[in-house]
Amino acid sequence: MSGRDLRSFVTNYRSAEIDKLARRATDGLGSNKYKDVDYYKLNNLSSAKRFTSHKFSMKLEKIEKLCKRNKENNLIKQHKLLWQKEFLKLNHARKKIQAEIDEHMRDNRTGICAQVYKEFEYYNHRLEHDFESFKKQTAEPLWNLREDLEYWLTENKSNLSEGHPEALEKHEEVKSTIESVEKQQAAIFQHLQGEQITLEKELNSDEMLDLCPVQLERRPHIKQGIPDEAIQCYCPDENLKTSILNEFLHLDAKYSHRIEELDRKHTLAKRYDMCGDWYEDEHFIFLAVYDQYPSELNNRRNLLLDRLKRHLPNKTRHELISHEDWWLDYKYYNERLRGVMLDWARDRKELLNKAFLIFEEAQIVHNLEEKKYDHRNHQKEICDALFNKVLKWREQKEEAMKLEAKLEEQQRQELAERMEREKERENNKRMEAKSKINSYQEEKERRRNEESERDKRRLEELNRLLEEQAEYDRERVKFRKEQVDEKNEERKRQILQQEEEERKKEERLEALRETVRITAESDPERLLQNTEAWESRLTEDENAPLDIQKPLFDVHTFTSNQVTSDPRIRIEQKLREAGLHNSAYARSILSEVKPLHPPRRDMISTVFKD
Repeated sequence: MSGRDLRSFVTNYRSAEIDKLARRATDGLGSNKYKDVDYYKLNNLSSAKRFTSHKFSMKLEKIEKLCKRNKENNLIKQHKLLWQKEFLKLNHARKKIQAEIDEHMRDNRTGICAQVYKEFEYYNHRLEHDFESFKKQTAEPLWNLREDLEYWLTENKSNLSEGHPEALEKHEEVKSTIESVEKQQAAIFQHLQGEQITLEKELNSDEMLDLCPVQLERRPHIKQGIPDEAIQCYCPDENLKTSILNEFLHLDAKYSHRIEELDRKHTLAKRYDMCGDWYEDEHFIFLAVYDQYPSELNNRRNLLLDRLKRHLPNKTRHELISHEDWWLDYKYYNERLRGVMLDWARDRKELLNKAFLIFEEAQIVHNLEEKKYDHRNHQKEICDALFNKVLKWREQKEEAMKLEAKLEEQQRQELAERMEREKERENNKRMEAKSKINSYQEEKERRRNEESERDKRRLEELNRLLEEQAEYDRERVKFRKEQVDEKNEERKRQILQQEEEERKKEERLEALRETVRITAESDPERLLQNTEAWESRLTEDENAPLDIQKPLFDVHTFTSNQVTSDPRIRIEQKLREAGLHNSAYARSILSEVKPLHPPRRDMISTVFKD
């Protein structure tokens, strides 16, 4: 407590009011000068604060859910746009293929395959008839039953709620009917699933795969070695024939080496089968979703993984990425392998045609040599020239193969670099997010440490102030005790003096009464009669007008308006509402505020003036 607060704290200590001060100190909270704490009001305030906090937390949770829902809706909207494009493309492809099939059937309706197409048309009509009959037997009765149940429930809703016996009995019959229908539908569904599995096994059989192989496996079959046509072909020069036939072996060795090198580079693609160690339906879903997201699409990676997680919830992100890497490698491997096989078949065919041409030319030259012996040397030059052509052609082919291998290596490196850049971008994004989180945590920890240090310093300052105040209070109590003891002694002396004066005064008065005392007559009825003052009062009350607005009791204290007009009361109330009434700021403000009227000079204490 500062010196400025001492004047408002110290009350008026007059000797005549010592008993009142003692009584007030002993009464404590029971005194009329103190107010009891309104715990009900405090509980209401704390409940209101808790309700406000709970309301704010619910609002925050609602905002978080709204943000998540908006983010989810945005992703779904992007997926929907891509799916609409894919749907239009597939629908266009379906219509195009259907138009080609119809055109092909119209063109061949009168040909050799007319009977086959007629059987196809008959089988199609039979399937449509079976579907319509299946729909009438299964789907339409269920819809009719549903409509009847809705109508029955609408009509008997009130009876069921009231618990009529007939309605309850009918309700049990309806429930038994629905259970029987559910069992029948389950049996039909199980039967259809069995037929579906049988048809899938039939379609995946070896005979069907031989007729309709997988797209990635559609590559030409190469029969290695020297073709029988080239061996059976006649050539007058055996050395020329042997060298040309050896070119087939050399070509096969070159392409076999390329295939082995391709297999060695793509060990990941060769590790698994066509589905990459996944089930066939899961791999089909992966391919269908993967083809819908082109490489030039913005934020393609996140959209693709989100879509795959929706369609394949049992797969983790690592499994999806691993399967994607395998699929890209497997696809690239099959494309390159198919290209190599096509080049191999083309080169073998070209070499075979070239060999036939060379053999024919050699045979023509040999016939001319038989006819014209003089031209034999010229025939040899022609053979050498042809052999040089073959060697030159082989050199050209080797150069072309090297260039193709170089281009393939460049494409593979570009693909690897692009994938590496994409992974690096993803890692940079993650590191940036992680750095932001770490900086936020460090800032939060720093603020927490600063608050704790500030609270510790404030606690030490408060403890020091409380110790100084306690020491000051002890000195003040000691001084007051001494003052009270002195006043008690003074009061005792004054009481003794007053008693002595009263005794002497009473003696003098008694002597005076003896001189003027009158002996009154005995009147017992006088005790039962009204006094003159009472009679005059009754007369005044009867004649006085009745004041309805007069208060029941006379008030000799301060009114509420007089109390609340004090600026100190109003400021203290505002500080209490703001929760600052116990702070040093509130004490400094209240010490500087002056009352509405200055205090009387007799109310000012001069005990602690120095």
